[in-house]
Amino acid sequence: MFSRLSLFRRAALAPAPLRMSFRTIYQNTEDDLPKRIVPKLPTFYSANPNHEDRINRLERLLRKYIKLPSQNNNEVQQTKAPWISFDEYALIGGGTRLKPTQYTQLLYMLNKLHNIDPQLTNDEITSELSQYYKKSSIFSDNIKVKTLDEFGRSMAIGKRKSSTSKVFVVRGTGEILVNGRQFNDYFLKMKDRESIMYPLQVIESVGKYNIFATTSGGGPTGQAESIMHAIAKALVVFNPLLKSRLHKAGVLTRDYRHVERKKPGKKKARKMPTWVKR
Repeated sequence: MFSRLSLFRRAALAPAPLRMSFRTIYQNTEDDLPKRIVPKLPTFYSANPNHEDRINRLERLLRKYIKLPSQNNNEVQQTKAPWISFDEYALIGGGTRLKPTQYTQLLYMLNKLHNIDPQLTNDEITSELSQYYKKSSIFSDNIKVKTLDEFGRSMAIGKRKSSTSKVFVVRGTGEILVNGRQFNDYFLKMKDRESIMYPLQVIESVGKYNIFATTSGGGPTGQAESIMHAIAKALVVFNPLLKSRLHKAGVLTRDYRHVERKKPGKKKARKMPTWVKR
């Protein structure tokens, strides 16, 4: 009995063994190791780090602004951007490591960002794209974003056949004047009145804007459709997000159709006189 108590007392008084966790050992070992050099680019271990890093930045912008509306094909052709050539991009995009397929990939992504509606383009997109414009180009300075004037009006010009119309649109009660007269008095046909009101019906804003139009040339139908075209362009200045809806309705694109001219020997453009044998 005495021996058991002495053993128990001796075990209780004995110092406890030192416990070292794996975390403690790992931290001590990590402190003794030399510091590792962190790569400058996250794409350091890829085949072409500089190019891949630029592609990652462009992809990040595309994912961020993927829902913004783009320009139509006619506007894209008019505002085609002069990008740097393959040799110029090679100086900043990997040198001899750069492949033609990688340059094609870059142009595709640049065009996707460039085709975003200029009314909605912000400084983040502009600053990123400015790195890839030709140095001799002043393209980025030529883009003029239309805004409201000091009176809160938006101005636009529309054309149809030989008619030209200039329109001022301002928020108001729905009053429409054409050459100083009420449009109900100026246009006698219901079809012409409906043409003028159609852009407002598309965006569900009938009675929310005052419209002042001056038109000249052509007949009533051409004047009414030229005013419709100008109103649609002016509404986009108020809210650029309406551009896709108006474009789908077909009121933002100018109608270039004209009456075909009469030909000699024919009654009209195509109509031929009745053929008689004698």
